Amino acid sequence: MGLVRQGISIIHFDETYFEQPKLLQHRHEDLDFRQMQHVNLFCEDDSLVLLKHQLRRRRQKGITFIGSGNYHYMSFLLLKEMTKPFTLVLFDNHPDLGMNQNQDESLLSCGSWVSYALDEIPLLQQVVIIGPTTISQTHINHPRVVIFPFDGRHHYSFKSILSVIHTQHVYISIDKDVLNAVEAATNWNQGVMNLQMLTQYLEMLGKHKQIEGVDICGEEHISPADMLLPDYQAMIQKNENANLTILDTCLKTREQKQKGHKLLLDGKIS
Repeated sequence: MGLVRQGISIIHFDETYFEQPKLLQHRHEDLDFRQMQHVNLFCEDDSLVLLKHQLRRRRQKGITFIGSGNYHYMSFLLLKEMTKPFTLVLFDNHPDLGMNQNQDESLLSCGSWVSYALDEIPLLQQVVIIGPTTISQTHINHPRVVIFPFDGRHHYSFKSILSVIHTQHVYISIDKDVLNAVEAATNWNQGVMNLQMLTQYLEMLGKHKQIEGVDICGEEHISPADMLLPDYQAMIQKNENANLTILDTCLKTREQKQKGHKLLLDGKIS
């Protein structure tokens, strides 16, 4: 079990990640979309085609950093690369099911991409959303969506979450706005999950499921003029620390898979 695919990709819609040197020290592939138009919050069809084409050319497909939650719809394109029946496990303070869509509903957006995935990706068997404080399961009427809402007063057992994931293959999408404001700084209202709890869930999934890919978003967009101010530097450092912790946890699941494969080969040889 563990993370199946290799490599790290970092998508640049702005300069946010350039201020996270420890993250950039990890060997990775850069995708520069800073000149792309009509992609903030909503993505127009022409831009979507270009993004899909660029993503297809990348070689490092294990872990993808997306940037701000404004671009979380990129997960939809990443899910379309899946080749086996799978479950989307989404850590997010919002369900991204398009329930509050107030603009052109024909456009893919950061708030509707999960609905698009359910409608347009046949291999997607179900969606498990962990961590929202803004909505509960009773507000969702979709047979393939299960929600574990958080209020800060309880902890869902690993068994309870695994019991609703019926596929062996999973894809994990993480919006850092699921975390409390002490451990991440995003441009959306944030949840109450702590970083340790998130990494425990990731470790659990790595032990019991084959993780086909992981994406991470939730950066706070900071203008170049503000980046040197102490408050903004603190926000950047907070997000970099969270990114590094999440990344290290995901890479450990990859190492676990490689060790398990080696043990299996050694057993066959002996």
